Amino acid sequence: MTEALTPKALQFDKPIFTFSLHPTQDLVASGLINGRVYCHKYGLEDHQQEWMVKPFKKSCRGVAFNPDGSGIYSISKDKTICLLDTESGKVTSSRENAHDEPLNALLCLDQRMLATGDDVGDGYLSTWDIRKPNVAAMSDNMEDELLSIALVKNGSKAVVGSQEGILSLWSWDDWGDYNDRIVGHPNSIDAICKLDEDTICTGSSDGIIR
Repeated sequence: MTEALTPKALQFDKPIFTFSLHPTQDLVASGLINGRVYCHKYGLEDHQQEWMVKPFKKSCRGVAFNPDGSGIYSISKDKTICLLDTESGKVTSSRENAHDEPLNALLCLDQRMLATGDDVGDGYLSTWDIRKPNVAAMSDNMEDELLSIALVKNGSKAVVGSQEGILSLWSWDDWGDYNDRIVGHPNSIDAICKLDEDTICTGSSDGIIR
């Protein structure tokens, strides 16, 4: 059996809060505690830093490439949302005070729409269209903190994890209320990773990946 080839680790001098892989190229974007965002081209033997920018006054808490890889959405503790150009790192769009509280969660929904969450966890699921100044859609109050989210079923469904350990299933363009829910986690669902269009893994505060 041949040994699997894996890239060497990327080294940073500050803690990394978030990272995202380019959909088609060997690029990784990383967000750090000092508010900097890095873009590296990675390989098996070495890595090349493409650029570094500091668009935020406080820590960068989320980065995500858009579907075609031309831009990188990023969020910060200073409540700012930025869109960075993948090739240059230049800020092409920025929204300050996007939430009343510091941002801590980001999901790119399509080329121009994203979902964000903040430190308070007010129980609402909100979506943004970067071309418009106000929130695009907001759910009813779920009376629970919404902590994690992933798109499945080729983007037609969203799975959302909560503080109470419940997975709720939402239909695209129908953000008023969930369609179904899955119970069974004894603690909060802090992370969701999509394996394929029908399968997800969850990370819970009980220390178990399911």
